[in-house]
Formats: sequence, structure tokens, C-alpha cells
Amino acid sequence: MGFLRRRPAPRPQPPRAPCGAPPRADTRSETSSLERGLGEIRQTDPGFDPSRFVGYAGMVFRDAQRAWTARDIGSLRDRVTPEMFGALQAQSDRLRRTHRVNRVAEIEITAAVTEAWQESGHDYVTAYIGGSIVDYIVDEVSESLVDGSRTSPRDVDEFWTFTRPAGLNFWMLSAIQTS
Repeated sequence: MGFLRRRPAPRPQPPRAPCGAPPRADTRSETSSLERGLGEIRQTDPGFDPSRFVGYAGMVFRDAQRAWTARDIGSLRDRVTPEMFGALQAQSDRLRRTHRVNRVAEIEITAAVTEAWQESGHDYVTAYIGGSIVDYIVDEVSESLVDGSRTSPRDVDEFWTFTRPAGLNFWMLSAIQTS
């Protein structure tokens, strides 16, 4: 249930200490990896700010949920990679064919940068998105509940990876992974 909740990320991404959080004893090397990745990105984008990026990631999450509920995946076209767009559209089409509608409400989330790197001329940043959301599926005709709850929120525990050509370019959602 929900929009593309099980798509694997482009590479394994274990939970990391958020940018700016003090490292836990078991994540020191992971945190230094994050700092190295942020340094790589800042070489081509000196103004890159992880705290501003998490605001963008949260906005994209909310916009994606609205588009999903409205069945307007096209409104996301300029914020997702072509592969992600195709996967989202296919999932939306499957729901439509089965006369199901996914509804979301009461989005309460926060985001934190957990990983950053450059590879093959592209920047990548992964944001952990956590919180809660009311997420349920109804029958299109009868509005009867098919899955989920109209009133009880479920936990959100996801990693959203964004990419762009290195430098001052627009970030695009490329993968969603549940933890």
C-alpha cells in the first residue's frame, strides 16, 4: 500500500547518523563517509546546505503524496528520474485498473541527510524520512475500505535518494527504500 514503498535504492544504504548529529560509537566511519560525500558535492556546488536539502526532500515527499492521491503522477515529472516516473505511473495505473484509490492524509514527517556521494559525474543524496501518515486504499466505486486505516496513522520509515548531474542542477528523486 502507499506509493512505491518497496523500490530498492541504487546501492545498499544502512541507516546513518543524520548530518549534524553527534556520531554514535558504531557509526563514526559512516558519519565520516557522509562528510566526505558532502565535501565532494560542495566541490561543484559550494553552497550545498544539507539543512535546506531536507526541506526540499520533505516538500517532495508531501507533493508526491498529493500527486499519488490525486492520481496525477504527471505533476511529478520534473522532480523524478524517468525510471522513477515510469515505476510510479505503472503502480498508479495498476490501482486504477483494479478500481482502487490510495488516499493519504495527516502527513507528519521529518527528514535528515544520511548519505551523500558523487559517482560518474552525478551527485547523490539520501534523506531518511520518518514520521507518520494516514494511508489507506478504498474501492473507487463504493468507497469501502480495502486496506489500511482511515483514522490510524502508520509509521513512515523510508530512505529517499535524489540525484542530479554534479553541480548546480535540479535534484530528482531516483529511489525509495523502506528500512
